[in-house]
Amino acid sequence: MTSRESQHILRVFEERLLNRADDESEPRLAALIADDFFEVCSSGRLYDRTETLARMARDTQPRLTLTDLQIRFLAPDVALLVYLLIMTKDQEDAPASSWRSSLWKSHHGRWQIHFHQATPAPDLEKYVSPFLP
Repeated sequence: MTSRESQHILRVFEERLLNRADDESEPRLAALIADDFFEVCSSGRLYDRTETLARMARDTQPRLTLTDLQIRFLAPDVALLVYLLIMTKDQEDAPASSWRSSLWKSHHGRWQIHFHQATPAPDLEKYVSPFLP
């Protein structure tokens, strides 16, 4: 698989986890999440794979927009994704933004997420990163 193909697949998978559809099957989403996965939320709280899947099943989904995505391959089978996420809960709320980073690893040609972190970034909805190529 070429780097360009991997980049496309990783973007699709990241967006699938963020903007899961109501009809998206839990096993299909769970297959994207590694057994040793953990997440550092914007609140600072840590979640493991089990807690993350439970939250995905019960939480209502706000509208999420992924912008400024950068993908860097740390090794042929390891990728770091960094992007700005804009979250809108409803039309009356102001959007909230956060920097996101995810670490993905390919196991026998199958990509899985191992780590995700959200860092609050208030008032950056129209920000363009000067340091990401």
